[in-house]
Amino acid sequence: MTMYLSAITYTHGAPRPIRELGEAGSDDPQLKEDLLELCCESSVSVLDMACDVAKQTVAAAGVTPDMVVYATDTAEDRTMDAVKSIADAAGLKSAVPLGASGHACGNFGLLLRLAAGLLHDSAAVLLITSDGARGGPRMMSDNLSVLSDGAAAVLVTRDAPAAPAPAFAVHDVVIAGDLSRRSDHAGLYGQRQAVQLGRAAAAALRAKSGAVPADFAWAMFNNYRLATQRFLSGAAGFKAPQLLLGPVAEHAHSFAADLLVNCDVLSRSKALSPGDRVALSSTGPHTWALADVEVLRT
Repeated sequence: MTMYLSAITYTHGAPRPIRELGEAGSDDPQLKEDLLELCCESSVSVLDMACDVAKQTVAAAGVTPDMVVYATDTAEDRTMDAVKSIADAAGLKSAVPLGASGHACGNFGLLLRLAAGLLHDSAAVLLITSDGARGGPRMMSDNLSVLSDGAAAVLVTRDAPAAPAPAFAVHDVVIAGDLSRRSDHAGLYGQRQAVQLGRAAAAALRAKSGAVPADFAWAMFNNYRLATQRFLSGAAGFKAPQLLLGPVAEHAHSFAADLLVNCDVLSRSKALSPGDRVALSSTGPHTWALADVEVLRT
């Protein structure tokens, strides 16, 4: 079943030079080559950011969703009370709240899979993801990127949206998993595991819809270091010219919010065009979600 994404909203913290963090690796000269000179630090809580974007998306969509699904891996906000607060802030008094977590930067793929199931009985679902690194390290231990505080929300519907552009159609979404993967598996072994997971996701999409990497105009990933994005892109079978970078320089890596933000920003900037077919890869510690997305309006 095709589902539709519209009314994307997002928020980030204020920009801060990464070199000021004083963390191990924050003075790495390679960061500049990877477009990572700034990260975003928020003065408000992860929950407040989630409430803000949820309210904005509902207002922009002009549609009242009956399901609210919130994904976060920020420990203090992984509660049902947090989801209820978000629904209340968005004025959705009668909506059913659901919480999701555990896939870290890959939570967006989990949200899409949940929405696909919920839309069998619901006309519209509100998805929110919000995370922050306040009080913790921003330099990722696996050297993937630099963490920013950020949140994003989107309305997902069974029918094509009437909301203003940009709008997208998700034709399929699959998730491949490997519970044997460990974040401390570095070097060739860790790379081999990543390649296997990327190939498994591509194979799952091919088995479900017949789509192969060559069918897509673009492949998009979270805002990881450039070398990492290139490696992951190749692991899933995409060619170098297909890799489309998001606004890494402006936002660094905002956990699972990256792909929603990137879709919106790149559509508005006309880097994406109506009819473009985009493979969105949402990767977490043990999962790789791959979504077949078509740009409807920019």
